[in-house]
Amino acid sequence: MKKVAILAEKMYEEMELLYPYYRLKEEGYKVDIVGTESNVVYVGKNGYPVKSNLSTSDISADDYDAVIIPGGYSPDHMRRSKSTVKFVKDMEF
Repeated sequence: MKKVAILAEKMYEEMELLYPYYRLKEEGYKVDIVGTESNVVYVGKNGYPVKSNLSTSDISADDYDAVIIPGGYSPDHMRRSKSTVKFVKDMEF
């Protein structure tokens, strides 16, 4: 089974996180919501919450086939986390 990490941080663009999440699950992918911290509720730009089940410091790029980085203001917050930046760089092929 292929695994996909969807990164989450506060002020994410809801459609860029939720739509891929549900579509990938429908297609049989294992999808993890990965935040800068695990078990944290991140609220999107329009107020929709999503809870991370893992943190970027707890995972390895070797365990995933793809990463999705939603827009909004979340990438600005993500780049402040060394473990998140490392994970994304390690995902490069």
